[in-house]
Order: sequence, then structure tokens, then C-alpha cells
Amino acid sequence: MVISDPLVIANVVICMAIVLRLMSFRREGASHQQWASWLAYLMILAYASVPFRFFFDHYEHTSWAIIIINLLLCAAVYRASGNVAVVFAVFRHHK
Repeated sequence: MVISDPLVIANVVICMAIVLRLMSFRREGASHQQWASWLAYLMILAYASVPFRFFFDHYEHTSWAIIIINLLLCAAVYRASGNVAVVFAVFRHHK
């Protein structure tokens, strides 16, 4: 395990925070959007792979760019209370 690299540790923590927030999302009156559910599922799988690879010693390095991108996405996910449809609302088509 690479515990001496603070960038790796930071990225693992950020990815775990994203996964935990996405997994704890509750709709509470919001309409179900199938594309958002699938996107959230895929994001959970992708971001959960980072801590798993770290704990099984297959994650060795990262960069500042990845940390910044993941930190921005983490902030957006928490700002939207875990609602992927809100995070990616900019991609929806309005008629």
C-alpha cells in the first residue's frame, strides 16, 4: 500500500466520499429518471474501484489534475445532495 503519498491518500478519501454520498441518495418526492440511476450506478462502480485498488495494493500514483477533477465532482455531488440528475442537468435537453 502506498501510504506515503499524500496525493494517493487524498484521492482515495475523495473517491470514498463521492461513493458514500451517491449511495446514500434518497429521492424524497423527486421523479425517477432511469438515465440518472444508471449514471449514478456506473459512477459508484468507477469511484469505488479506487479505494478497493488502494486497499489491495494496486493503486500506486495519481496527479494533481485527477485530485482537482475529483474534488470538483465531489463538491458538486454534495451540493446536489447526491442527485446525479442535478449534477448533470446541463446535459439535459429542454424542449
